[in-house]
Amino acid sequence: MLQTQPLLSTGDVKFDLLALDRVSDQVVVAKLRARNAAKGEVRLEGTMTPRTRSAANFDKFDPNSIGDIALLDGVNSRLYYPYVQPGRKCLCTKTLAGFVTIPANGTLTLEAAFPAPPAEVSRLGLIVPGVLPFTDIPVGNRTGVKIDIDENNRGVDPVTAEKGPTRILPVRTVTQNNAGSEEDDGTNLSVNISTDVLFAVNKADLNAEAQARLREVAAKIQNSPGNTVTIEGHADSTGNDAINQPLSERRAKSVEDALKQMVTRQGVTYRSQGFGSKRPIASNSSEEGRKKNRRVVISFARPKPTPAQTPSGSAVPAPGRTLNPTGGPKGTSIHVDGLHRDSNGFTTVSFTVRNDGGEEANITNMFNASPFDGYVHGSTHGVSLVSGERRFRAARSSEGYAVAPDFNIWPIHVTRLGKGEQLRLFSLIKVPSDVTTVTLEIPGYEKAENLAIG
Repeated sequence: MLQTQPLLSTGDVKFDLLALDRVSDQVVVAKLRARNAAKGEVRLEGTMTPRTRSAANFDKFDPNSIGDIALLDGVNSRLYYPYVQPGRKCLCTKTLAGFVTIPANGTLTLEAAFPAPPAEVSRLGLIVPGVLPFTDIPVGNRTGVKIDIDENNRGVDPVTAEKGPTRILPVRTVTQNNAGSEEDDGTNLSVNISTDVLFAVNKADLNAEAQARLREVAAKIQNSPGNTVTIEGHADSTGNDAINQPLSERRAKSVEDALKQMVTRQGVTYRSQGFGSKRPIASNSSEEGRKKNRRVVISFARPKPTPAQTPSGSAVPAPGRTLNPTGGPKGTSIHVDGLHRDSNGFTTVSFTVRNDGGEEANITNMFNASPFDGYVHGSTHGVSLVSGERRFRAARSSEGYAVAPDFNIWPIHVTRLGKGEQLRLFSLIKVPSDVTTVTLEIPGYEKAENLAIG
């Protein structure tokens, strides 16, 4: 057995990861065992059914399968979903009822075959919906492995089985600061800097703070493996594009000229372009939205990440901290279970929400960020870790799903806590190796400061 993690909705069920093996250059197989210590069966409804926001992928997945489990390649920031055979047949365990049922005082075996990450990736995470993440799992090598899909398809060879197109999604991690944000999708790094920080109103001359901010970006370009840097200028909808378009072009060119002076390595090509107000990322109906739209975006191949470090200093362990509501439902509380960082920086923030009050607490939208900032609502994507001026946000797939519980597909009786009930939750957040102490912020609750990342 490689690792054991609990089912979030009940402590009576544990999931054991029995095997995670490369069975060929193209296939990795995971084998799980769910153990139910309760006297009654536990039904997971459709929580493991594949989800997608892509119109091209609708009706391409088997709804009666565990096809939403995924391998997490932390080195390349990718989620690998099980192979799908022609006819929407998932190369994974499926049930005729459309949901996983773990018998009372019994066990259930689950298996799935995934596209294999690059050969140099020796450790993987496994994301199982409704279960705390499996992290830093060493990948074995074993041939001759067969999997059982259903009662009629036992002993299927995942290597020779017919397979359709792979489904591999980038994992996007976001770091916000006082000047803007950085988004890393595993291939490219996009640095978003507010033009309010870089320029005076209606001007294209860089100010003193701009020089400092751009030197930070230049240092990352210096360590980038790529040779192309793109720079985009954007404006809000104030005025008209007869003014906004040339202003955004001049601002992008000013940033290009500054970076050329700061980056000393040879062979780097710069491409700057202005878009005026044509590509907003927020509503222009509010000042907050307009501020987000006034930006310069610098994109380039991401520098190679550094390994995570062991926490040091006077930080306190995360487990045991209790957070009272500041805007969340009265009578509820948050109990911090832990902050655990894997070898690639992905940190599992696990916590338990308890309802000790008299009224039912519906958690479905309690932990959303506001505004949603590209996330699918109904999750814990509002949870963040803060260090200095840096705010680290929940990791999300390229389709906008946070790597976290999705309350939209959980049964109602799980997401509505009655008096005396509790539910364990988590959010996956990437934190760089130089950060060993953080403040945990959960919407609607007190902050937990000076926490050590384990």
